[in-house]
Amino acid sequence: MPIAPLPRTFFCPHCGWQRTTIPASDALRVDIDWFFRCPTCQSELQIRPATRAEIMKVRLAQFFRHPGL
Repeated sequence: MPIAPLPRTFFCPHCGWQRTTIPASDALRVDIDWFFRCPTCQSELQIRPATRAEIMKVRLAQFFRHPGL
């Protein structure tokens, strides 16, 4: 049985780029569910567990993007 990883926040210490991901399954997609380098400046990213506020923000954005679901 696949178990989805915990939500993570990826952030760039150089340019301030940040993205919180909530993977739907254990099959992670690069640059959607998992990031290796900053898409803006190509620096190495730092990763930390997502906070409750960050998770709620992502879930609300997903809800309003797909209101019929």
